[in-house]
Amino acid sequence: MAAARRIDLADRWRRMQEDEDADDGGESSAAKHRRLIRAKEEWFSHCYTFLINLPKEDHIWCGYADIMSPFMETFHGFFDDEDENSSLRIMWTRVSREMGICTQCVCEHHQAQGFFNTEYQSDTVDPLLKVLRLLDEERITGHLIHINTKLQLKEYDPSCHGAEVVSIMFEVLMYPVLLDDQSLANQFQMFIEKIDETYEVSLSTNQQYPGVYALLFFKSCKARAIGLRLARSMGKLRRAVDLEPLQPLLQKYIIFLEAEVLPSTSEHSRPRVQLKRADVWLGFKSLLGFLEAPAFEDGILEKYPFLNIVLNHVSDDTSDLSCAVSCLKASFEMLGCKLWLRTTLSPSVMRNTLLGHCFHTHTEKSHKEIFDLFLPFLQAFICMQSLEALQDGEHEKQRRNILYFLLHQVTRSSNFSALMRKTATKWLKYLGVLNHPSINSVMGAMFFLLFAFQIALLIVQRGYTMNPPCPPSECAHMW
Repeated sequence: MAAARRIDLADRWRRMQEDEDADDGGESSAAKHRRLIRAKEEWFSHCYTFLINLPKEDHIWCGYADIMSPFMETFHGFFDDEDENSSLRIMWTRVSREMGICTQCVCEHHQAQGFFNTEYQSDTVDPLLKVLRLLDEERITGHLIHINTKLQLKEYDPSCHGAEVVSIMFEVLMYPVLLDDQSLANQFQMFIEKIDETYEVSLSTNQQYPGVYALLFFKSCKARAIGLRLARSMGKLRRAVDLEPLQPLLQKYIIFLEAEVLPSTSEHSRPRVQLKRADVWLGFKSLLGFLEAPAFEDGILEKYPFLNIVLNHVSDDTSDLSCAVSCLKASFEMLGCKLWLRTTLSPSVMRNTLLGHCFHTHTEKSHKEIFDLFLPFLQAFICMQSLEALQDGEHEKQRRNILYFLLHQVTRSSNFSALMRKTATKWLKYLGVLNHPSINSVMGAMFFLLFAFQIALLIVQRGYTMNPPCPPSECAHMW
């Protein structure tokens, strides 16, 4: 009986959709609109009666998503009726209870919202999505408070409450945009730290949980440490699409670093997470270590002026310098010469920024961090697919400027410590500077050959580690 009723409801909805898209056939648009409204209202009423009367052991979302998904349109007016016994509130209470213990229900619920977001025009569907997001934030926050209370009172029993813990952790880590809600994020931090302290959180190895990377931006050192451990267990993100669930948060973080202000929260009725620069920089420093070059290029650099922001902070004498330098170094190591294609800054501007900052700070640690950038900076020219930059003398130009800085400025300036002067001398030897000018060109050639040899080894290694293995001649284009 239930199966036949379900098929009938699904067929009726499909016919209404087809009727809505079909030609008017002589019927006035106003008359057609009124007819479709009446048909939908009747369908929603029948749909509610069918779903709410399902046996309690039948979950609405994971069992009847094809009907529940269009029924979500009615939630547009959820807050218009404050009666706790209204049909929508009764329905929401039931599906909330089911999502609290069933990850499949959670998936179907969020997939339906994703469908609305992609298939309908934003001006028509945005009000509905805002209502659903608010309901989700209230639901999950309440569920976390309930579980945290049990944990604090030592009333948590894995045999009774294990499904709740799995479901709530699954939902937040799979849909990290939820962590933009301040109350939810605070409760989830307490939750995951307490669970990890008692049981040590681990994740399924055949699933990516993008929310793990959102933990890297948390204020709590403990939460960030959990995020790092879980991220290492999942491996690196290879494609830009892997970053899609994180994009709303990444956009917020980058806007904050760029403008020093948070995006407007006027459209949200619940408080948003307040950011601190140090936490965001630490988050990006950690996140870059888990990105493959394609994910970094297309998922971050293609969308945001990230490198420009990093370089601006490298030139500031602030506590953010260390993280900014680490981000720049990771960018060089990941992209090599392609870095220049992803920024409007010229190599000379970048070099001058790095060298200039050495005279704005007396901190030995800052000097060392910048010195460590010289090698990846020069490698970005050596690794060029095209020899255009080398033919233009760009590499030699940058190398000579760095050598001049090390030889004539670091060794003679009181701004640098004895250790950094000694470090500069080592760099001079490594970069092939000898007293006799006739040998400089020879050492420069040797320097080039050394890195060319290193790149050749990397190409061979990449070929052997590919699945299936690939001969070096076929994977050289990757460099």
